[in-house]
Amino acid sequence: MADATEQDSPLSITANIAGILTFVVAILAAAYVRITYLRNSDQEYFRVKTSLSWYKTESTWLAELVRAAGERPDAKYQPEYQMYTFVMDDLTKLEQRLLELVEETEAKAGSEDELQKGKRWATVPKSWGFTTGVAMAWMPVRTKALELVRQRDALTARVSFTQMSMMSS
Repeated sequence: MADATEQDSPLSITANIAGILTFVVAILAAAYVRITYLRNSDQEYFRVKTSLSWYKTESTWLAELVRAAGERPDAKYQPEYQMYTFVMDDLTKLEQRLLELVEETEAKAGSEDELQKGKRWATVPKSWGFTTGVAMAWMPVRTKALELVRQRDALTARVSFTQMSMMSS
């Protein structure tokens, strides 16, 4: 009689198995996402680094535009000139912060490569071949760097809008 009251129902057993399988699938999905991130982080880092190079070129062009506009006698009082100088200050700050993050990533990647020569594991085994020092160093600063890139693109859009409004007036 004790056996009849202590047995689980088939529905309870099925629910327990489904819960365990869901947990295993969640663990596997997290591992897959992490591995995929580590595989793609090098490319993402180098895209950000390339965009920083383009941003510097674009800032140089904008600085020349501001300098040329500033040569007019009444330029300091024009709202477009004031907007350009304000945006140039913001662009310079964003680019400097992004450059600091890139340099920090490269320095950290270089020091991790030297320190990790004897160790075999990072987050996944190094023998898998796709974990690099750059990927591991990029991970902590990724969110901030991508936010700076987004802000830089927003400022570029603002400058483009102002240029278009200046041309139409």
